[in-house]
Amino acid sequence: MILKNATVITNLKIYENYDVMFKNDIIINIGKNLDDDEIFDATNLYVCPGLIDIHTHGGGGGDYMDATNDSYDKALKFQSKNGITSVLTSSVTASIDKIERLINKTREYMQIKNPVTRVLGAHLEGPYISFKNKGAQHEKYLKIPSKDSYDFIIKNKDVVKNVTLSTELDGALDMVKALKENSITVSCGHDDGRYDTINPCIDAGITNLTHWYCAMSSASMKDGVRSIGMVETGLIDERLTLELIADNHHIIPDLVKLAYKNKGARGICLVSDALRAGGMPKDGTLYKLGCIDDDDAQRFKVDDGVAKMEDGTHYAGSIQPVSQMIRNLVNDCGIPFEESIFMATYTPAKIIGMEDIIGSIEAGKKADFCIMDKNLNVVATITNGRFVYKK
Repeated sequence: MILKNATVITNLKIYENYDVMFKNDIIINIGKNLDDDEIFDATNLYVCPGLIDIHTHGGGGGDYMDATNDSYDKALKFQSKNGITSVLTSSVTASIDKIERLINKTREYMQIKNPVTRVLGAHLEGPYISFKNKGAQHEKYLKIPSKDSYDFIIKNKDVVKNVTLSTELDGALDMVKALKENSITVSCGHDDGRYDTINPCIDAGITNLTHWYCAMSSASMKDGVRSIGMVETGLIDERLTLELIADNHHIIPDLVKLAYKNKGARGICLVSDALRAGGMPKDGTLYKLGCIDDDDAQRFKVDDGVAKMEDGTHYAGSIQPVSQMIRNLVNDCGIPFEESIFMATYTPAKIIGMEDIIGSIEAGKKADFCIMDKNLNVVATITNGRFVYKK
């Protein structure tokens, strides 16, 4: 098949009136005046790499922590309608057996040959996070890292691709080293660290900051000494990428501009952190955070276009897909479209070491595409060379 006469957006560049040829699930060629028996007219449309969301909890009424086919199918359908072709399923802080349920169901979905949205693996958000900056995570299940307690992650390294932890916890440094030795990406989030805990963990292998600025330490005084926190460290340390929930709530436009000025497109990764409420009825509806069958699960409601804890004290997560966040960056932050796309394609692929397979439109890579109109609305999604959504 050929996507004909498209405006192709990839690798921070724009190619006008180009064709993209793919066969089965692999991109074959990109150029002009290509020919094939099967044509999709992409005139006046943007053809972008399939969007990649490495931090999403669900959507469409499903949460990956439910660990059921129904919830996974609902969430992945929500993603595919919004141009997302690959995801990591994200856990919340819960009992280890509930997290293992997510891991096992994720493993099943990683084997699907023709997915609507490809499941790349799992991202574990907790339970090894800060008690102070736990955010919407359940304090009951927070843990201090010890080899015995996180050995289950190592045993499931075929599925677990990214782990979020907090640097100030006893045992965090050893955990970072153990995860890196097993080729698992290590992210820092829900953190209350200072320079004396932050820098050794970065040196040991932390490369990404989970939802930067949200539930994260910032500059403070201790014993009469000023120290920067993880927020500022993320801005100045070139080894770190920043996840941004760019929904204009968690991260307002001025904070996006601050991050962009310091990091550029290569240092920013757009993530939805979407909950089961994504794409669902909005204001006033009450939902469970995490497993729907968990009696003591945290509850949240949608209020003014964002998920908030039931008591309204702080945000619980996003209800916007990454495709909406791209529009936010372009329309509200003045960031070029091609750079906004890069933050939702190549950067997330690179964070989890999959940039040779997905994340850009190049011969030999997966035939994953997000097709948008000139208003940046998703009109079609192609995953593994198949149309999985058409508006």
